[in-house]
Amino acid sequence: MSATISPRSALVTGGSSGVGFALAQQLTAAGYHVLICGRDPDRLANAATLIAGLQTVCANLADPADVDRLASIAAAMPGLDLVINNAAVQFDRQWMAANADELVSDLSEELAANLAAPLRLTARLLPALAAAPCATFVNITSALGVVPKSSAPVYCAAKAGLIAATISLRHQLARDAPTVRVVDAMLPLVDTAMTAGRGRGKISPAAAAAAVLAGLQKRRVRRIRVGLVRVLLGIHRLSPALAGRLVSD
Repeated sequence: MSATISPRSALVTGGSSGVGFALAQQLTAAGYHVLICGRDPDRLANAATLIAGLQTVCANLADPADVDRLASIAAAMPGLDLVINNAAVQFDRQWMAANADELVSDLSEELAANLAAPLRLTARLLPALAAAPCATFVNITSALGVVPKSSAPVYCAAKAGLIAATISLRHQLARDAPTVRVVDAMLPLVDTAMTAGRGRGKISPAAAAAAVLAGLQKRRVRRIRVGLVRVLLGIHRLSPALAGRLVSD
């Protein structure tokens, strides 16, 4: 990313591992001050030893109070004008076999972390980004929000909601805060702990992060589609039923 369109400071949620960590590495290498959050203090500490100057916050984004605390810390960063909502959780559950109380607890966490948290964080940080000369919110979404799979209905629903919210907010800010863009970055299957034991043809977290940051180089870009996502969405446009069979469990 070039310094003319990039923030001096960036927040990356879920940055202690996977795509978020790779994003933090690459942004720091490009000269940015980066703040990450995560739930595991040991992983955060390890990330801080690997990335010089990295700022970390231990936070559970399923907890609104933690989201607000993170937003307050991020808003105080000098020159904050990039927020990447990357953190996500996914529980694969067979609803008929699951304990109802555990299922309700899981779905509450998934919806809070995957949908409510990015929107709450955006609401809290919008004034700071709107005050910047040029700023960007990036929501890491998923093709599963368009072509759901059977084992993760709540995750798919949350990603579908995040896609819709991204589009709606983009329309609002084009009118009300034209210096702030809202980008939907849709990744293919990435080789992370979340995808362990599932799927083939995964790309590395580093490749995923590089694709997102390369897309952000172009100021007019509002949607980033990486790798096989483009193929799946093309199939879905022609035959939703076929696309559904391709991702079904």
